[in-house]
Amino acid sequence: MPFQKGKEKTGGRVKNQPNKTSKEIREASKLILSGQIETLENLLPTLKPGDYLKAIQMLYKVCLPQQKQVEIENHQHPTNFQVEIIDHLSQVSDSDVEDAIQKSIKK
Repeated sequence: MPFQKGKEKTGGRVKNQPNKTSKEIREASKLILSGQIETLENLLPTLKPGDYLKAIQMLYKVCLPQQKQVEIENHQHPTNFQVEIIDHLSQVSDSDVEDAIQKSIKK
């Protein structure tokens, strides 16, 4: 069945929910690494500085989720307001009040 614009989404993952397989791989990797902490503590200092940084980088990629850029929408709100002060409300007819309200809504 082809995609139809405007049709509500049914099935699949909920938005921003991680892939199940990726999540399981990360969790398994964490368990493996946590069991190897003593070995890593002994092995990492013996590496050359470049290899050490590469190893740390690879460990971070496995253990920490990759960060994504987030865009923030900036909503522009009106900054100019016109205020009309009515001195004596009893001197204004109901139709004038209704007209003023409708006029302000249309702006």
